[in-house]
Amino acid sequence: MNIFDKHKYEHLVNRLSQGDHQAFEELYHIFYPDLAAHVLSKVNDDAVAQDILHDLFYSLWKNHEKIAQIQSLPAYLFTSCRYLVMAYFQKAYLIDKQQNVEDLEIHSTQESIEDQLFNRHLLDIIQTEVENLPEKCRLIFKMSREDQKSIREIAQELNISESTVENQINKALKRIRTATKNFLHTVIVFF
Repeated sequence: MNIFDKHKYEHLVNRLSQGDHQAFEELYHIFYPDLAAHVLSKVNDDAVAQDILHDLFYSLWKNHEKIAQIQSLPAYLFTSCRYLVMAYFQKAYLIDKQQNVEDLEIHSTQESIEDQLFNRHLLDIIQTEVENLPEKCRLIFKMSREDQKSIREIAQELNISESTVENQINKALKRIRTATKNFLHTVIVFF
């Protein structure tokens, strides 16, 4: 089925907006193969792709009463996938201190202007959140992420305990995650 042929799935969208689980399952079977191929081409990991699609379809079901407001379901689903993939890479950045957030901007060689603006905005949110951290927390976080120093090196340089360094890094990561999660949730729900 051509997923961009709206009249072939429009009645399912109407049924889904009324809470029809069978319509949800039919839409899932229509869109899942193309979405899976798209996400897998970006993340190159079957388990991650399945997790992303699970989150997408869970959100679709959870917000099924709003689905009738969507102009193009395929565009909505593919755009949501793109943002979920970006969120995955952003989260991976926060977990892996070796990865540079600038990689988000060059992840795809064929990024649209919309993607570039989204990535720029996401990076701005992260940088703003880092700059708004308390001074000691910001210093420790930057030493860890920008200077790539170990917890032990930071503790020795600042003459503080390693547990204090870990706590400050975790505090910074929590604030950044909250800020980016709120932004990504807003984009997905209101796009």
